[in-house]
Amino acid sequence: MVLINVTGRAFRSPVYWMDELAVLSMCWLAIIGMSLTLKTRDAVAVTMVQDALPPRLTKLLRVLSDAIVLGFAIALVVFCYLWFDPLLLVKVDFDLKAFAAQSFNYVYDEPTSTLGVPMFWFWLIVPVAACTCAVHALSNLLRTLLQQPAAPASDSPIASSGADT
Repeated sequence: MVLINVTGRAFRSPVYWMDELAVLSMCWLAIIGMSLTLKTRDAVAVTMVQDALPPRLTKLLRVLSDAIVLGFAIALVVFCYLWFDPLLLVKVDFDLKAFAAQSFNYVYDEPTSTLGVPMFWFWLIVPVAACTCAVHALSNLLRTLLQQPAAPASDSPIASSGADT
């Protein structure tokens, strides 16, 4: 989309809505990627302290890290629930004007700048990602808690390889 729009600008006929759709798509992909990265534990990490600690303290740090991520994900689920307020939306029979009047929340009314589509369709990725992150964080925490700490490594790699014969 960006390349098509760059070409369009070169010929003095840009397609403005493509820029907005490209940015919104990129945001969606980043948020989905966050959830997948959390699931696979492939996020960039500084492990200098963790690598220097004994296995039991390493496990404690991982449990603490997993608990903080789970807490953040649960908080995000709660904030999304408050933001979208589905109970009030049902209570006003999905009347978006009445919802905005009662809650002073215009989440369902705001359109995109060039597409003209209600912005909440693009914001729906946030509660979806919050729920998936909470599930992945809980899974990671349980996996870490049930894991046995690694056995301490041998002092000399040569002695354990049988090279002394």
